[in-house]
Amino acid sequence: MKYQSILILLSFSCQSSLKNEPKKFDEKIVDFIIENSSNKYLELENLYDSLPHKILNDVNEKLILVQILKTKGFTVINWGRGNHPLGPRIVSITLKNAECECEVDKIYYSTDALPEEIYKITERIKCKKASR
Repeated sequence: MKYQSILILLSFSCQSSLKNEPKKFDEKIVDFIIENSSNKYLELENLYDSLPHKILNDVNEKLILVQILKTKGFTVINWGRGNHPLGPRIVSITLKNAECECEVDKIYYSTDALPEEIYKITERIKCKKASR
């Protein structure tokens, strides 16, 4: 509930800067998760402009939140993917910088609400203080 309130506040906040381009909503969310480092997932829908008809292979797989973390100095330290027998397909990437470790998952859902072979995609992120 706390995160929902913060997300609502973030979505309605309007910061203007003459020198810098305003941060995108996705980047604000990543900053919030890093700053709080509560090791709790926050799942984001509607990051992608279109729904895929197939799941990409590893070489072509891109995660929006991972790209944002990389611009903030994070490096990939681990990755994996898997299928849940009665659930979604998940691609998981772990990134780290000096202070923080984050896990980002890209989740492919197939649902009855969508035609066959079209997947809903979400990404979720959680961060914790890095162990030294």
